[in-house]
Amino acid sequence: MADDSTSVIRTDRLGKMFHIFERPGLRFLHALLGERFGFHREFWALRDISFDLARGEVLGVIGRNGSGKSTLLQMLAGTVSPSVGTVTRLGRIAALLELGTGFDPEETGRRNVEFTARLLGLSSEELALRQESIIEFAEVGEFIDQPVKTYSSGMVVRLAFAITAHVDADIVIVDEALAVGDAQFQFKCLNRLDQLLERGVTVVLVSHDLQLIKAYCNRVIYLKGGLVQFDGDCETGCELYLRDTTPATRAVSAGSLESRQDSLAFGNGHGRIQSAVLVGDGAERGYFVSGERVSLDVSLQLFEPVRCPRITLVLRDARGYNLYAVNNSQLGLTLVVDGSGLIRVRFSFVADLQDGDYALTLRLDDALSEKVQVLLDKRVGVLSFRVESPRKRFDAVVNLHGSAEVLPA
Repeated sequence: MADDSTSVIRTDRLGKMFHIFERPGLRFLHALLGERFGFHREFWALRDISFDLARGEVLGVIGRNGSGKSTLLQMLAGTVSPSVGTVTRLGRIAALLELGTGFDPEETGRRNVEFTARLLGLSSEELALRQESIIEFAEVGEFIDQPVKTYSSGMVVRLAFAITAHVDADIVIVDEALAVGDAQFQFKCLNRLDQLLERGVTVVLVSHDLQLIKAYCNRVIYLKGGLVQFDGDCETGCELYLRDTTPATRAVSAGSLESRQDSLAFGNGHGRIQSAVLVGDGAERGYFVSGERVSLDVSLQLFEPVRCPRITLVLRDARGYNLYAVNNSQLGLTLVVDGSGLIRVRFSFVADLQDGDYALTLRLDDALSEKVQVLLDKRVGVLSFRVESPRKRFDAVVNLHGSAEVLPA
């Protein structure tokens, strides 16, 4: 395994350029006569990508389709050469890239397991010990001895992930592997990912599932137009991505992202979340007993006329998962604006949660319709609080108030 004190992946001003030909015949002329006649135009899929990745780090890569995510992973894995810059790797890499990359469709699943595992560095002895575990994990049944070309897309990705997960790699690179497959297999993959992280394996993960990114990654790179738009904490990176990709947000000036009292905030400036206070038993609080009713007093300021102001409360756990969200419209409440543009509203909810730390996000919109909203202001992690339980009444996170009864024999 790679030494703890060194980077296992280092990129320096990495870039990838492709030749784009307007007509197929121009590609032939380019190959025949060379570049000096200008039969092509240059397209830079990635430019100036520089970062270090330490052993045990979990890096998420996010961005819209076409932003260069897959190209970056291919260069990290060594399957695509950079046009400029360098990639330095230390340790064995196992990469799960495009669906079934490297599989021979004419060969059986079993033979592809053998080929791929050997390519990833398993010895004959190691393969003999792990082959049946790989096949069992993939859940392809009797199709393991059928040609891969007869497999469904889900079967292909299950087989590919199974191989990757059973190789003693220092670095695991995964490109949208969990986007294919049923829920049961996704849980199985996540459990395997937890095991890899416990071993200190370095992971690079591409996913459009921001909850997954925030739950497993301790760092995120947000790519936009082939450039690094952000490199840092997952909360900020994911919020920047949402700001740029949510249609209602893109339809207006998104405003600048800034820090306000340790929270993230952005919007078009036509309204502002001025303050938010957590209250329990009539006093400002930062901790609650599980099952206790919590109040949240929010003050809003509108600077421009807003047709339908709407405030949304989002509750997240420590890993960034959204546990609950509600807005005043869903609660049947119309916000009242005074003559100075001030709005005051109180949310109330029961903190029937497991022991742990939680955070609140607030979003102020002009709700033009159910599907179209103009973002005025959003405060991410505006408040945090802790829940403690003197007596354990349920497992996991949220109490759904289940019941049980003895049935007659």
